[in-house]
Amino acid sequence: MEALSRKLGAKTGLSSEIASTIRNLILAGELKPGDRIVESRVARQLGVGQPTVREALVELDHQGLVSRKANHGCFVTTFTRAEIADILRIRGELETLAVELAIENASDEAVQGLLDVAREMVETAQAGNAKLFHSRDQVFHEALWTSTGNSFLPRVLEQVMMPLLAFLFIRNVRDSGQIDLLQSAKAHVGIAESILTRDKAHARRVAQAAFGMFSAQHLNVMDNFGG
Repeated sequence: MEALSRKLGAKTGLSSEIASTIRNLILAGELKPGDRIVESRVARQLGVGQPTVREALVELDHQGLVSRKANHGCFVTTFTRAEIADILRIRGELETLAVELAIENASDEAVQGLLDVAREMVETAQAGNAKLFHSRDQVFHEALWTSTGNSFLPRVLEQVMMPLLAFLFIRNVRDSGQIDLLQSAKAHVGIAESILTRDKAHARRVAQAAFGMFSAQHLNVMDNFGG
């Protein structure tokens, strides 16, 4: 069993390295949304077996950076404007519900942690670090979902949002400057502060305004730059 564990560990480490390499190519824009990733070609280029590349792509699929299409292969994640609008509408309703549930169930300590992340987003926005900003953005939303105390909502939101967040991350880093990061960061601070008030009606208004603004930001980028 120890030998098997070492073998599996080495294989997992290699597939993770390959996943990291492909991820960096995607985030650098060398692999663009909609580009096909051919397992056999990547395996030949890296001198590894196709199963290892396949494991790496499964990892990236879970992160929302790539998607598999039956009988067509693996592609860098992409969405149409209409698909983004549909998901963002669902997101607004579900995350507003998440805010209300957090008011009911989250400890002050958990909400303070959420506020700390939002304030970090302000700092990274002021520094103009788009990559770190979007990384902290993902942390914020995952923490919000977890703080609801609902065992199903985080899973639903992860399934709905993670591929889109990854796609928007790619687009927003590539089109750096087209999203007002500071405005977005301050809205996240507002959401966390509204939860601390424990006033559902107030928090709902704040959340709806924030998620509406986030949607408008992303859809404006799509309208201005296509895709």
